[in-house]
Amino acid sequence: MAKKHSAIVLFLLAALLLFAGYLFYQTQQEPNGQRPPARAVAVKTTEAAIQPLARQVNALGTGLANNSVQLIASSSEYLTYLNVIEGRSVQRGDVIARLNDVEQRARVAELQAQLTEQQRQLERLKNLAATQATAQSMLDEQQTRVNTTLAQLESAESRLRQMTIRAPFDGILGLRSVSQGAYVNSGSVITTLDDISVLRVEFNVPERFIAELAVGMPVTIGNVAYRNVDFNGEIKAIDPRIDPVTRSVRVHGVVDNQDLRLRPGMLLDVRVTLTNQDVLMVPENALVPLQNRQYVYKVGTDNKVTQIQVQIGERIPGWVEIVDGLSEGDEIIIEGVQKVRTGVTISRVE
Repeated sequence: MAKKHSAIVLFLLAALLLFAGYLFYQTQQEPNGQRPPARAVAVKTTEAAIQPLARQVNALGTGLANNSVQLIASSSEYLTYLNVIEGRSVQRGDVIARLNDVEQRARVAELQAQLTEQQRQLERLKNLAATQATAQSMLDEQQTRVNTTLAQLESAESRLRQMTIRAPFDGILGLRSVSQGAYVNSGSVITTLDDISVLRVEFNVPERFIAELAVGMPVTIGNVAYRNVDFNGEIKAIDPRIDPVTRSVRVHGVVDNQDLRLRPGMLLDVRVTLTNQDVLMVPENALVPLQNRQYVYKVGTDNKVTQIQVQIGERIPGWVEIVDGLSEGDEIIIEGVQKVRTGVTISRVE
């Protein structure tokens, strides 16, 4: 047993001596006793370059009719005429409904006859006053009667016109809320009228973009009902107030909608194109995210790699704006970033 143990010890000592001799031999073969340089890592690189960037603001908007009203009854009365064909286009001035106006017409006729007689009496008194056959006070009293009756007639004619409900603008009638012959109360909704030949789009833009917004800027609209169709318009108005809660400004755009495909109430994807700028851009796959920071690997003149922290700006598909950390012409790694680290030597591949 002792002999077997001694043999094992001798074998281990011999193996150790052989390994030490091999290391010594390798050291003698290498110049200055140093290891040969590590093999260069093959990567693909590109240069940071200045490119034009069309900055966009994306938001969710709501479709609004260009003009929209509820047509209501002005007084409590029976509905004697109803001309509501739901979804039909009407022109400004078209009669939509008429309330029972028999009494009001009679009142207007009565006042017209009364005014005619009073005016005849006024003319007679004027002729007498010219010959001093009547007192001036009688002439003034008659003039007052004429003026009073004229005011009453104008008021009665106004109420008579209100008994007939007309379209205030060109548009499309909505669903009717009453039936012909029904008794309606003052303020009852008869139907709705919307002008959607032009659709207004309401959306909010963060306040950091307020300096770049302007009336007339192009707006692109999308909706899930028309997945591959864009509707083009422009900014029509910008609210002068900023919401203190959301820190955003309300914006209205307009889109031509003669084909009536877009409707009020739709949820719309809105893209506002801001000014085009020349910015420093790099491919998006060059970025190495670490925690909340972004890094790239920059290649030096000696082909050695250095990890650089960068500040990014706008993103577009496949590209990202570099705000700080790089300069135009800096060479960076875009493929093979997982294989490198600071100090590694690289070789370029196409």
